[in-house]
Parts: sequence; structure tokens; C-alpha cells
Amino acid sequence: MKPGGNQQTTGSAPGHAVAITGIGLVSPAGVGLAATQARLAQGPLVPTLPAGAEAALTAPLIHAVPDFDARPYLRRRKDRKLMARANQLAVVAARLAVDDAGESLGDLTDAGLYLGVGREPGTIDDVLPALAHSGSADDGARIDVQRLSEEGMRWMNPLSSLKTLPNMSLAHVGIVLGTMGPGQALCDGPSSGTRAVLEGATAIAEGRVDIALAGGADSRTAFTDRTTAVRQGLTGPMGEAAAVFVLERLDRAQARGARIYGVIGQGDGDTLTRIDWGDCGAATTVASLAVQLADGPATIDGLQIGPSETATLRVRNDEPIAITGIGMRTPLGNDFKRFARRLMAGESAAGPIRGFDATHFPVKNACEADCGALPAELAQALVGLDDRKAEFAVGAAIDAVADHGATPTSLGVVYATGLSSVSIRELEQDSLPHVRDAKTFDYAAFAAAQSAEPQSVEPQSAEPQSGSKSADRPQAPWRHLVHRPIDLLVEHLGIDGPTACHFSACAAGTAAVLHAADIIRRGEAEVMLAGGADSMVHPFGMLPFILLGATSLETDPDRAGRPFAPDRDGFVMGEGGAFFVLEPLSRARAAGRHVYGCVLGGGTSCDAYNVTAPHPDGVGAERAMRAALKDAGVAPEGIDYINAHGTGTPLNDGIESAAIRRVFGDAAPPVSSSKAQFGHTIAAAGAVELLACLAAFAHDTLPPNAHLTEVDPAVDLDLVESVGRPATPQKILSNSFGFGGQNACLVIGRAD
Repeated sequence: MKPGGNQQTTGSAPGHAVAITGIGLVSPAGVGLAATQARLAQGPLVPTLPAGAEAALTAPLIHAVPDFDARPYLRRRKDRKLMARANQLAVVAARLAVDDAGESLGDLTDAGLYLGVGREPGTIDDVLPALAHSGSADDGARIDVQRLSEEGMRWMNPLSSLKTLPNMSLAHVGIVLGTMGPGQALCDGPSSGTRAVLEGATAIAEGRVDIALAGGADSRTAFTDRTTAVRQGLTGPMGEAAAVFVLERLDRAQARGARIYGVIGQGDGDTLTRIDWGDCGAATTVASLAVQLADGPATIDGLQIGPSETATLRVRNDEPIAITGIGMRTPLGNDFKRFARRLMAGESAAGPIRGFDATHFPVKNACEADCGALPAELAQALVGLDDRKAEFAVGAAIDAVADHGATPTSLGVVYATGLSSVSIRELEQDSLPHVRDAKTFDYAAFAAAQSAEPQSVEPQSAEPQSGSKSADRPQAPWRHLVHRPIDLLVEHLGIDGPTACHFSACAAGTAAVLHAADIIRRGEAEVMLAGGADSMVHPFGMLPFILLGATSLETDPDRAGRPFAPDRDGFVMGEGGAFFVLEPLSRARAAGRHVYGCVLGGGTSCDAYNVTAPHPDGVGAERAMRAALKDAGVAPEGIDYINAHGTGTPLNDGIESAAIRRVFGDAAPPVSSSKAQFGHTIAAAGAVELLACLAAFAHDTLPPNAHLTEVDPAVDLDLVESVGRPATPQKILSNSFGFGGQNACLVIGRAD
């Protein structure tokens, strides 16, 4: 993964100088920067074994934060029940950073929030009650899907699934600190935290915010993480940490007499002294950076932080970014013409679930996609991964590059994705042989099975290798590595441009496209490949949404998913992916490429309200829409159509409608939601819905509100008819709002 890639400076310019005025650190050496420094001065840290049954896996050892308790830093101590370990680390580090900077929590409403995060593993205990099965380890154990369907509703806790969402660290920090400004959740491995610092600093340099919190948080000490490490052949210690910096405009910091740890610029090289406290995932590099900045400058991952007040950051120019290649895997088809034709005809892909036996599920319908064909080497690389979203991503991305017609080696990739899939086959292979009864998992037997498999890499390797695998589990080392599609695309296409992985729930697809456009406008790359993919049409993907009351219980496919209807009852689960090739409009025209549309700007925000529900006043949604219009330089009356997030849940549609009215007033443009036709594709939603916006340009028609026969009187909007509406929109706003309160909006324009 290369967050900076081959950076280019053409077209870039310096922005506001950005200072670091606060450092919050939670590390295996202690809670707080001073405590960490004092412990490190005593000598090297000694890794240990975890406590309890998980100690059955004797390697890797772990570096855990000693005597850690997040409760004093929370607004409500009961909130800890909703938090994974990394979420707690992030909140404490953020609070420490704010205190260190001398800021007040009440003054952070407009602050930005940028965090590097890691995959939050579920625990065996979370799914153990659902591992009801027939047979035995000797005759090939099988999960009883019928029993899972019938009793899973009683067994499963939907909140345990929320803990596995990586963007929850950002959500909880936002809630505790009250931050509602722009934000990003990046999931790029050890460099995630430093990339987040660069993004936060750039937002300040570009004048989007005056102050931001940025850094990384991760915990890699869980049994699941350690098992993955064993399969990758990584035997070094695993750790946990969080480091958050307060960033602000230098002149602001000087005016209030703040302590300045350093000024941020962009530069090459690596002068960071890394602390030996194990693999701390997304916090690995940024935690070491926090320690070094307390004593002196550092350069790492494109960041140059030091005492110089002349340090500068490249900022964006205003050129529109053209979309010159499209690839897709959607429930409405895998090529743009077919997709657009079916969309405008009002066709819905909702139908009985085919991906698994849903006979006994309360939800009967889904919008499923065809994975399509892949080049032989990529198809082989994905055999046995049991992760449809990876297949969607790779297929859509390859098609987008082919549609564009060229593959520059400097091409970069920004990918949006969702939870790593837990497949039935994986559970049958890995877990069922070690389930002793409905409440007991034999950790020792499981650990022995991992140790018995052949190791194919050198000990202490720092990079994932082929690792431990066997004939029946060829993909075991790569399961749950969400950036796997990026790695495969980089290798297959032979590219070395910037890469990033977004993990912001249902806002991720839009955030990825915006990020890629920003990378181009800053001069860091000329051409980017951006998009997202997701698939939650499987039992363990759908059950939490069912338990949260988010999915439609309608059995009739022609009525399943009814955004804006008075009797709406939730969304239909969708799956798929979409990728786009982006480049400056001037470059596209010079090459004579077909331009589907242009990215004019976008905006993001955080709700700072609740991890499961949108802000009741839609404040976060409103902020994101206003930020998008401002960034694109478009007045509200300049928008001709809005593709709404429009999930069809009782909460979302009314709240989004009210927010649209506050932004656009009585002259709000026509609105429709496309989710009734291809479902809610979760992390891929913004990317797939961008296809719908481009189809509006191509067909001179506003996409319909399929299934809408009666409108909720509380939805005071001009809703497009169920058969679509002839129009020639020039500028379109696309909304994406995610679990955890992350919001992203995109403004696109017609190329001609």
C-alpha cells in the first residue's frame, strides 16, 4: 500500500500553514504521552500472552495497553458497551489531545475528524450461539441454516456487529467530542494514521476547516487478529495503540498562544524512530510519530513535520475532474447501457434471495448481482476467498480501465468497502470442528490446527506473505483483509500510483470518489481509479440489519423497498460494485476521451449523535450538502436533481427530506431514490448511485422513484414519478449517509 504513491507537483500551490498543537497517545507503554515516555526510558517493553482461553494460541505474543479504562473519558459510561477496544483507545487519545492543546469540547463543533482505522474482528463468542450444526467433525460438520434462520434472531446481538465496523472509532470520537465537520475513515494498514494526518492537515490548508483532529487507532491483540497473523506467517508481537493530533491553522495557534509541536509540510524520506511495541495496525506509525514529535521533527509517509514555519501543503485547484471510464457489477446489469436502460424503465432487481436458503428468514427479498467473468489470473487469485465483494470490486475496476482505454503506470486506486464477509463455508472449515456444545469453543484445538499447518515465510516477517494455508483453505491468509482487491489490482495492472481504502459505512463509495478527485486536483496523480464494492447478502450479513429493523419485511418483490412511501418499512439488501476512471477535464479532452460527467466537488460531515440512528434534525446531512455545494461553487438553485440516500427506513427518509428543504427551500429540485431498483449496496451505495446520476445525463431523464404509488405527506419534496421524468439536468447532487453518522455528498456536472 502506497498512500503517497508517485506524487507530482504540477498545478499544486501552497495553502495555509498547519501546526500540531496537541498530542494524545495511548500505547503499550502507558496512557498519555508523558507516561509513555517515562516507561520507554526504563527499557524495552516485554510482550505477553493474552489472558483466558485465547492464550491457547501461544504466538504471536501481544503488547496491550496497561491498566486501560476508558470510562472516565466518556460522556456516559454505558456507552462503553457499544465500543470495540479500538474505539475506546481512539476516544481516550482524542480527549487527551484536546486537553493537551488547551481546547474546549464545546468549541469543536466545526472541527474536522480524520482517522486511520483497522478491521475490528468479531469474537468467536459473538457467533458461537449461531454455530448450530448437524453432523460432526468426523463426517463433515455443517451449519444448520434453517436453525440459524429460525433461532438467530434470538441468539444474535445486533450491537455486537456494530462493534466490528471500523468507522465506529470515528463515530464514537465524534459523539464524545461533538465534532460535526468533515471527516474520513481510512483503512490502509500501518500508514493509515499518518495518511489521516495528511488529509486533516490538507483540509485546513485548503480552508475547509480551521481545526481538525487526526491520527489513528487500532487493536490487533484479539484472537482473530492473531490467527490471521499466524496464517500470514507473521510471528512478531501484536499490539494496540491510538495517537490523535490536534491540527490547526498556524496563525490561529499563534494568536491563542498555543504550544506548537511542529508545522506540517509535504516531503519525502523517512526519519521516524519506530518504537518496538508490535504491530499496532493503523496506529503503528502514527503512535511512534507522536513520541518523536515530543522531542523533535520527523519525516514519514509524505509528511514532514518540524519547526519551520515555511512548510507548505499542496492544495486543490478548481479544475473539474472528468469521469472517462466506467465498470460495474450491479443487480441491474454489468454494462452501463443495460444498467441505464433498466433503471430508466423503472425495473427493479428485487426478488427472492438466491444466495442462500432464506426459506425461514423473515426477509425474503434481495437485489443480487452477477460477479461476471474475470481474467484467469485474477479468478485464480480469488478462488476460495468466499468474498463476493472482492470479485465485484476487481471485475468492475478492470472493466473501468478497459472502458477508459489506457493504463498509465502512475494510475492510483481509491477503494470503498464494507465488513469482511464471514461465509458459511469458512465457519464450517475453521470453527465447527472445534465447537464442543452451544456455549463452548475449544481454543486449544483450534490453535493446534493452525500450528499444524505448514509455514512458508520467514519468522518476524513484516509484510503479509503466502503464509499458512492448506488445500481446503487456500485463501485463509487473506480472508478478512479488506484491501485485498487493491493489492490484486496493483499487481495485475502494474501500477504504482497513490492508493487508499475507505471504510465509512454507507458513505464510503461517495467518499472514495471525492478523495480520488482531490488527489488529482492536488497534483498527486494525473489519473485515478475510484469506486467501491460490497455484499451483505448472506446470513451473517443480513441478520444484524434485520434485528435493527432496517430491512423491508415485504414479501412482494414489486413492493419491497418503498422510499418516501407512508408505509415504508426498510430497504432491500443489495450487492455489487462500481468503479470510475477520473482525470482532469482538460486532459480528457486533449485525448479525445468520452466524458460521462464531471466531479465538481463534494462535502463530508459527522453527525456526532448516535451510532445506529441519524441526527433527528438531519444536521449532519445538511452540513454535508452545504459543504458539497460550497466546494463545487454551485448555488442551491444551480442543482437540477438530487439522487437521495433514500433508504426507505421510517427514520431516514423524513430526516433527509427535511434537511433538503432547509438547504434548498421551496425551490428544492426533483428528488428520487434508486434503492428501490438495485437495493442498498451498503459501502458501495455511493458508487452505484453515481451510475444512476450519470445515466440521467446520458438519457436526459431523471431516474424514477420505483415502487412509489403513494407519498408520505411528511415528505414535502418534488418526487420524481415512478416512470421517471424527461429533463436535461446540468448539475446533480448525490447523497450518501452512513451508520455511525458519516455523511458524504457529491456534486457532478454534465460534460458538455
